[in-house]
Amino acid sequence: FIILFALVSQLSAQRYMTRNAEVYFLSDKDAVEIVEARNTQVGAVIDLTQSELAFQIQLRAFHFDIALMEEHFNENYVESEDYPKATFRGVFVDLPLELSQQKTIIVRGTMDFHGVQKEMEISVQLQIIDEVLYGESEFVLSCADFGIEIPKLVSDKLADEINVTVKAVLTKL
Repeated sequence: FIILFALVSQLSAQRYMTRNAEVYFLSDKDAVEIVEARNTQVGAVIDLTQSELAFQIQLRAFHFDIALMEEHFNENYVESEDYPKATFRGVFVDLPLELSQQKTIIVRGTMDFHGVQKEMEISVQLQIIDEVLYGESEFVLSCADFGIEIPKLVSDKLADEINVTVKAVLTKL
């Protein structure tokens, strides 16, 4: 019984969660018009025992410096009324047993955004400090890959490729 209890405790100690990870994106096609937004209402769960992770992003929670950009983002591009969230579910490839030092790990998974599911491979930096899991990633999303059309009228101002940065501080469940 004691061994079973110790194993169950150890397994549950490998699950981490947050409700306020941060996603930041930037589109700066030749700096004609810089489009950037930040969302700090991002849920994430990472299970190191199963080498799995999942993120859920409420699209209306992205905030822009310019209110009109935020309105266009929600109504014209991501259509957040029809597609209110984006998700990513994946598995770590070759997750090390020890994360006291920052490690770069590949995650393979599926991004579900704007009604389109796309397989992706993303590089993630992970580290555990004082039982808190810190994660960070940078990658590029293509609007065309997710069926998001950029009108010709603004195509010289907006890039098809969006630079995305994710930062998360997760605590044990």
